[in-house]
Amino acid sequence: MAGSDAKPFVDTTARPAAADRAGRMDYVDAVRVFLILLVVAHHSVEAYVTAHPSEIPLPDPPIPRGWIFLWVNAAFFMGLFFFFAGYFTAATFDRRGARRFLADRGMRLGVPLVLGTILIVPLAGWSHIALDPALPPVGYWSYLTRDFFALGPKPDFWPAREHWPAFNFGHLWFLEHLLVYALLYAALRALAPQDSGKAWGAPPSHLAIACYALLLAAATFVVRIWYPQDRWIGFLGFIQMEPAHLPQYASLFAIGVFAGPRRWLETMPARRGLVWLALGVALAVIAYLLVGTGMIGGSYGSRDWRTCSYEVFLCVGLCVGLPVLARELALGVGRLWQGLARNVFAVYVFHMPIVLLLQWALIGAPVPKLARLFATVIGAIVLSFAFTNWVLLRLPFARRIF
Repeated sequence: MAGSDAKPFVDTTARPAAADRAGRMDYVDAVRVFLILLVVAHHSVEAYVTAHPSEIPLPDPPIPRGWIFLWVNAAFFMGLFFFFAGYFTAATFDRRGARRFLADRGMRLGVPLVLGTILIVPLAGWSHIALDPALPPVGYWSYLTRDFFALGPKPDFWPAREHWPAFNFGHLWFLEHLLVYALLYAALRALAPQDSGKAWGAPPSHLAIACYALLLAAATFVVRIWYPQDRWIGFLGFIQMEPAHLPQYASLFAIGVFAGPRRWLETMPARRGLVWLALGVALAVIAYLLVGTGMIGGSYGSRDWRTCSYEVFLCVGLCVGLPVLARELALGVGRLWQGLARNVFAVYVFHMPIVLLLQWALIGAPVPKLARLFATVIGAIVLSFAFTNWVLLRLPFARRIF
């Protein structure tokens, strides 16, 4: 993150001289704020449009065709977070050295991952089980000890569709992946010299970007032959991942690591970036129109080669174009932007209980389901930022991490 201390989503602690006021890249902060709004909205919407195992089961039918919002989001928003994380990794490592770099990652990623897995993540699984009218009542402590941490026998009523034990990292999988990437990067730097940023220094051309998109589309299609979208596995028994998006996440982090020393965010030609932004926005709008009007059906987890290619070019267009747009519009400047940006990581970690609480509180509301969805989205965004800004970040220990 931006600021004087390294943060996991974006680390701007040691950035090029071209960065703007007070050593901040304000436009990167602005994009991060936009992305975290999508993350909160994404998790708020899931329960209303799909029977997701980490969401509260709602009694009425899913909102028709609402899955397209989740599909468009998933096509790019976490990938762009990974790119930003990679972009500032080399500079932080060079400034701090391997030992301090890994210690910092352990503190800022490992502590929220462990505490969040114990205190936050189980709430989602328990809500899904406890509020299912087809299942007997389950107390939270019983779920936490017996079903989440497997400190007891598997209950007879446990649904066949649900994994047992229910232990998982939930939405905090991203922190685990960043920890793994930090370890891999430190190992690479032990074998390779510091990247001077001189070789292949110019931002990628249209042709280079298109070639990357084609390669990513091919890799994504091959992976999804065996692993459709939204199927999660425990790689090596402990790395929680969705293989369907792994080629995107890993490659964008690696490209970010390569791009950082070369200052691609600062030097990408505006026209080039805006061309790719136009492509990404056009593909997103077309997808909304086609699905929203019922011209195409499909589903959230479709995995044919045309869908994979469409998704990848949407992703690449937005990942290339959004930072350029924010840079050219000089977004991120001002107290409001800076205040929102300070909360991005904390909101990511702590928004899920607020989302679940709002979904539960609105179950019986005498209004259409679409109105409850919008109330959940808006309420979750406002309350999450309010909690992190006026409660969490006022705690001294929390300020060291978030």
